[in-house]
Amino acid sequence: MHNFGSRWGDSAPQTSTRTLQGPDRTNNFAEAAHCRLRSELGVDHPTIWRLIDGLRTVQAGRDQHFECFVRGDQPPRKNRKYLLADERNQWTVGRFDANSDLLSLRGVAHNFMLN
Repeated sequence: MHNFGSRWGDSAPQTSTRTLQGPDRTNNFAEAAHCRLRSELGVDHPTIWRLIDGLRTVQAGRDQHFECFVRGDQPPRKNRKYLLADERNQWTVGRFDANSDLLSLRGVAHNFMLN
């Protein structure tokens, strides 16, 4: 952990700070894009031509989605359960102190358990 500080200095914000600031913290967008691509292709291991056709279809949809943002349309709202999980995570991280690190991590991990 000491190497991280010397390599990146203070330019890399702490995870707890990023969590309290509220922006999305994970690669949910990359995972969503991967899931969408798999569903568009309809197979896990496509042929090269099916991949190219699928990428063209997905790109056309992404271009249309981008134009909505350029127009000023609001993005779709997050699902309620994800909003509640974000609030619980912010609350858990907000009451974090050095003496309760294991308890805090367990609290955050609890929010990621799938039912």
